[in-house]
Amino acid sequence: MEKHEELQNKIKIIIKELGLTQKEMASRVYCERFEDDEPDEIRKFTEIFRQNLKRKAKLELLESYLANIANLREFKNSGLAISSPLDLGFIPVDIKRALQGISKELIDDIESEANEL
Repeated sequence: MEKHEELQNKIKIIIKELGLTQKEMASRVYCERFEDDEPDEIRKFTEIFRQNLKRKAKLELLESYLANIANLREFKNSGLAISSPLDLGFIPVDIKRALQGISKELIDDIESEANEL
């Protein structure tokens, strides 16, 4: 499965788990991204959002949708989590690599302790 398909599936699963339709989620993502609430603009965005969940879309766009979804109150209150980190470009590459290494060590330690029990 390609990366864009994985991201699309994550978004679809989150939408389903929150009990929303794609249209409802698109409206919430639109409001998270933009200040205005023009019905025509929301309708246009909704169609683009739904199309991007069906066709090959840019990874950055799908990741930005996930970031917007993660900021929604419904998501925060749901107990759901996004299983992989989003690269939003805020962390320099060298620091990111170091953090990934530390994370891997911690996960390995936790797994080895769990196996000992």
